[in-house]
Amino acid sequence: MLALNSVSLRSKLFFAIYTPCLILSIIASFAFTLSRFDTIDRNFKEGVEKSVSQMTVSAEHALSHSDEGMLNDTLRTLLKHDHINTVQLYNAEEKLITELGKTSEVNTLPFTNANESDENPHFFATIAPIKHPVTRLEHQSNTNFITSSYSVPQVSGWLKVEASKEASIVSKYRYLSATLGTFFIFNLLAIFALLNVTASLLRPIEKISDTVNKITQGHFGATKGLNLPTQYSTVVSDLNDISSRLENHRAEILSNVDQATEDIRRNMDSLEEKSAQLHIANKEATESNRLKSQFLANISHEIRTPLNAIMGYIQILQKDQLDKQQRLYMDTIAQSTTNLLTIISDILDFSKIEAGKLSLDLTDINIRDIVDEVYQILSSANLVNASKELDLIPEFDLDVPTWVIGDPVRIRQVLTNLIGNAIKFTHEGSVRTTVKILEKSNSSLKLSFQIIDTGVGIPENKLDNLFKPFSQVDTSTTRKFGGTGLGLVITKKLVKQMGGNVEVSSEHGIGSNFRFTIVLKPSQKEQKVEEPISKSLLVFEPSLNYRNYLKTYLNHVGANCTFTSSLEQTVTLLNSQTSLDAVLLNIDSHTEKLEEIQELVAYITQQFRLPCILLTKRPHDISKSSILHTLCSEILMTPISHNRLNKSLRSLEEPKLLSEDRLYADETTTTELTTELELEAVEPPEETSPLSGIQILAVDDTQINLQLLGHWLEPHGLQVDLAYSGKQAIEMAKETQYDLILMDIQMPEMDGMEATQRLRKLTNYVHTPIVALTAHALGSEQKQIVSSGMNAYLTKPVNEDILLETITQWCQSKKSYQDLADEKVVALFDIDKALSIANGKSVIAKDMFDMLLNTLEADKKLILHHFEEKDLAKLIHVVHRLHGGSKYTGAIELSKHAGFLETHLKELQFDDVEGVLEDFTDSIDALIDIAPLIKWPQE
Repeated sequence: MLALNSVSLRSKLFFAIYTPCLILSIIASFAFTLSRFDTIDRNFKEGVEKSVSQMTVSAEHALSHSDEGMLNDTLRTLLKHDHINTVQLYNAEEKLITELGKTSEVNTLPFTNANESDENPHFFATIAPIKHPVTRLEHQSNTNFITSSYSVPQVSGWLKVEASKEASIVSKYRYLSATLGTFFIFNLLAIFALLNVTASLLRPIEKISDTVNKITQGHFGATKGLNLPTQYSTVVSDLNDISSRLENHRAEILSNVDQATEDIRRNMDSLEEKSAQLHIANKEATESNRLKSQFLANISHEIRTPLNAIMGYIQILQKDQLDKQQRLYMDTIAQSTTNLLTIISDILDFSKIEAGKLSLDLTDINIRDIVDEVYQILSSANLVNASKELDLIPEFDLDVPTWVIGDPVRIRQVLTNLIGNAIKFTHEGSVRTTVKILEKSNSSLKLSFQIIDTGVGIPENKLDNLFKPFSQVDTSTTRKFGGTGLGLVITKKLVKQMGGNVEVSSEHGIGSNFRFTIVLKPSQKEQKVEEPISKSLLVFEPSLNYRNYLKTYLNHVGANCTFTSSLEQTVTLLNSQTSLDAVLLNIDSHTEKLEEIQELVAYITQQFRLPCILLTKRPHDISKSSILHTLCSEILMTPISHNRLNKSLRSLEEPKLLSEDRLYADETTTTELTTELELEAVEPPEETSPLSGIQILAVDDTQINLQLLGHWLEPHGLQVDLAYSGKQAIEMAKETQYDLILMDIQMPEMDGMEATQRLRKLTNYVHTPIVALTAHALGSEQKQIVSSGMNAYLTKPVNEDILLETITQWCQSKKSYQDLADEKVVALFDIDKALSIANGKSVIAKDMFDMLLNTLEADKKLILHHFEEKDLAKLIHVVHRLHGGSKYTGAIELSKHAGFLETHLKELQFDDVEGVLEDFTDSIDALIDIAPLIKWPQE
């Protein structure tokens, strides 16, 4: 249809007339040719058959008189015909008597009393019988008198003639050539005639079209010179009428435009006043946005500062000598605090999530460990209290890989929100999490998670409110269960950013099923297949659901298990089985019988010398009997962490044999015994730290943070001095030369950035590394920190290992701060190129660079906007502009990636452009970060 629309009207009209003529000429030529070919073939065959019929008479006479000479003359006469190649004579016994000419090509003719013929593409053959009359006499009955006589033809032989078709074929070709010549001549004449007819028919239409085009361009007098045949007089009249009306209408429009222009001029004063009002409103909005950013910064600082102390002292306590129960508590607190920090960061960054700019930090993750950690944290929280009897069950399909590539923080946050909600609203039954593979390829892995609970459920008419900000199913739940109403909103956006979606189905009073999918990448990390445990276990688990779950997992790891649901059955099996390697006891449902559990554990470990592992979801119950810590090989919190249970089963040891006095000692004696046993196994090694002797100045207005830094650094041989303000830090720096300074940002009287700027003015501290320990997490403030002269920044709460790595990096490096800064700058910016373009004038070069720098943030947002809208032309335009600007300002890395992106967009459009675009935006961010480090020469 599109191709037909592009054909001109002249061509359409010509082909409409010519096509029937062409079809009729083809049909006529074809019919005449077939008819003529049939006539040629028929005349050829009739001629040959006629010659044969004539010669059979002569041949009959020669045969009847046995005149061989006459017979040969007859055959030669027949052979002299133009088309005849072979003549054969057969006798009455069908035997060949004489053959003249070429060898016969057709040998399939039968010998009959009638003429027979056959042919192939090149030859025609016919055979005719040679008959002679035989007289027959008819006698009278019973006498010898002849009553009558008659002649009967009798075959005395056959004459076969074979003729070539070459002459008839040549005749056909001649006729075909003549026909084709006539066909082409006729069509050429028809084309010539039809072209003239078409031109004469379309000439008035073309004049009308030209006139209409002129009218559309505003030449309304074009109709006056239009001369057309009389049959077009109505059209000419209509065109004159239309032209007149359009001319009048244009005059009216121009008059209206003049009036509107005048009105606009009259309203200019009003517009200027409104413009001023808009300017004021914009200024207020900008100030409001600044205040919001400041509020977020202050909130971030106020929340992160106490978290820093909490996490720091947790790490210190984890290094102390703890019993199994204390270490279990401490690990849970540490993990919970880390996740609390993550959740707080996400809530503070909710506006960033709303804008879709929350980036994912992809790394190798153990998906099973993440699910286990979420269950461990939530089960140890107040969500699972003594009144709830819940089975928390994680299930994995066997084909789910252990290691994948994804964002562990975001996945953990999604699981925490959904599983936490399920536990919060479920009073009895179970909360089950299943993980399956939906799709798998070499480059991606789509996992499906289902969180199924037996809780209160959600009415169908309120499901739509689940994913609305600050909305809950029932306002009463805010008072009963708490919550901000943001958890599921953040969850949905995070899942969407990870390439999946969230669905929910629920029935009020029955339970809920939350389902979500995420797209991850296969990990190149080795998927280790552990050896089977191959141990025989006796497991006491009262809950049917959890018993089935443990049975599936333990069978999968190769353990041979026998399960019991009562203490009596457990004792019975202990006495009857002799091949056990260990016993697992879940005491959660029998806390009122803790004494029985203690007796059973003592019975198992002392009588049968079997290791015993306790499973509990409320570890505080065990504190009532500290002897359990001594007797048990391990105490694990349910839901069981696969990793911890696996390690416990692989490291089973024979329990210590205790005397009866110790076994039933009072609480004080038992605690002392436990401490003695654990101290025997703990003997910290002596190490010599490579950081020994380095002098550090730690600056913070919070005493607890300074004490924490001292606890971390002094064991490694570092000499740490403490300053409680920026002013005090400057005074101490004047008296002592420090190797590195740890600087807090938000302090009274003088903040960390101002203190750093004053320190840089001191001769001895121009190149001394200064590292910011800040609770300021916003990107704009991080840039200000670097611009103030600090070498690096660590966000509170600070991790001890990262802090030590940072001190090692800056104190043991032979390069100065300026050297490291110059290395960063040189990789991204060529100052010599920038100066050469500006003829060596640094002021001009810096102004050009600042002009580019000031537009980078806005241009980055514009590029991402055009990419999301798939507007290729506008995207190329912005990238091309930045490519040119970066070339003339010395931004070599930005120029390189801009060139890559521009070329990719022009040649491949949006195919596989994501990686190139990401490199380009990263180069923008990198240039913005190093801009404060550029040292422009002074003129």
